[in-house]
Amino acid sequence: MNRNFIIKLIHSTLAQYDYMETERNISPEDLNTLIDKCEREHLKDLTQPLYEVVHDAVYNYLTADGEPW
Repeated sequence: MNRNFIIKLIHSTLAQYDYMETERNISPEDLNTLIDKCEREHLKDLTQPLYEVVHDAVYNYLTADGEPW
């Protein structure tokens, strides 16, 4: 799976939540964890669009005190 495309989707989704507009930035470790989670979840159900998987992962990351799982 193209990690660069997933990164773009993650950044786009974070921007929708105004996360990237603040001083807070996602750490490289959290970004890698989010990417891995998105890849795993998407492979579990290939019928679910990747953007939905990314949105779910980012939402969980933002609402679970930075825990992307």
